[in-house]
Amino acid sequence: MATGLAAATARRHLLHLPRHRWAYLSSSAATTEGLDGGDGSGGGRVKIFDRDLKRRHRDRAAWAMGETDALADAVADNLLDRLEDCRKAFPSALCLGGSAGAVRRSLRGRGGIEKLIMMDMSADMVRKWQEMENATDDGLETHFVVGDEEYLPIKESSQDTIISCLGLHWTNDLPGAMIQCRLALKPDGLFLAAILGGETLK
Repeated sequence: MATGLAAATARRHLLHLPRHRWAYLSSSAATTEGLDGGDGSGGGRVKIFDRDLKRRHRDRAAWAMGETDALADAVADNLLDRLEDCRKAFPSALCLGGSAGAVRRSLRGRGGIEKLIMMDMSADMVRKWQEMENATDDGLETHFVVGDEEYLPIKESSQDTIISCLGLHWTNDLPGAMIQCRLALKPDGLFLAAILGGETLK
């Protein structure tokens, strides 16, 4: 009887924990494999996603990717509509991974973009975009970079706008990735992103 009462009391206390406290407890419960280095030192951030595995998934997705994707195209089109709400032009743009191919298809001169850098962590995906770009003749200067959103290989204050369409939800350190994007933007630059939210799978 006493054991059952103690368990019920513990459950009540757990249910009344503040939401952020519960999230903290969940994160700290990760094994040392989930920490940077995985050596048990505990000196790094929680590692939710295996970025090397994600890169291999992107490699495989590159060869299965079609010319169009209805969902990605709809999200990219909706995202790029925001460019038309801005009075200023954005001559240089960086497009980060995810559905960058859909962003490229949906640009159609929006935002006054003259130079586009398309970046992905998968070299195979970048090659696929290059092949698709060779069949496009709209005068947009396009460059291709293999790079990771968690370690952005872009100079500070070099981009007028940064666009991420359905890609940043795979990063282990989302605030850190966004800080790097902010540093890469010129003063008064624009950051546009569409990301899968916590309730998406429901």
